[in-house]
Amino acid sequence: MNGEPVPPAKHASEIEAPYTVPSAIATGLLYGILTDTKRLTAGCSAADFAAAGYLYTGVDEDRLDRIANPEVSTEVLELKARAIAGRDVRGAFAVSDVGRVSNADAIPQAADELVQLEGVTAVVVLGERNGTIHLSGRSRDDRVHMGRALGSALEELRDASGGGHARMGGGQLSLSNGSIHTAFGGTISRDDLRERLFESLSGDV
Repeated sequence: MNGEPVPPAKHASEIEAPYTVPSAIATGLLYGILTDTKRLTAGCSAADFAAAGYLYTGVDEDRLDRIANPEVSTEVLELKARAIAGRDVRGAFAVSDVGRVSNADAIPQAADELVQLEGVTAVVVLGERNGTIHLSGRSRDDRVHMGRALGSALEELRDASGGGHARMGGGQLSLSNGSIHTAFGGTISRDDLRERLFESLSGDV
């Protein structure tokens, strides 16, 4: 071997193909397709199936499992529990204000959990960290474009923004002295914000 490093073994998608895809990239791309299409069960096209089939032979299954099923911290589990316990459900829609959080990244994970509840098709979870309210929404309801719903709910609030696509959206707004200010100089409460979210999910905003 003359001390030379041995190159890594190539996966099937890297051999005898018009384009080569390294295993790490194939794994990441496949995970992206599975995530965006709910494991190829919603909103997918023939191109998604074709891409998934092409990438599959080059996927590192152990790595894909670690990406798709990461370890969950106690903090995230507790926040999910708070979101479920504190949910306000009206028809098929749910909004949950989890209060102050130390990890804003846990809010989208709580939204992912909440939208799985029976009878719920669209949810928004919000929480506060360092003077900013973070919102994360999920929809499996064809009537609710989550990005537009969040954008509409926040558009008349100062220092606020929201958006996303049909199934997933996010937003945030800055508090001033602990209050939510409108673009017209007034203020609204957290309860008022929740009402705006429900109205937006229902298409009334």
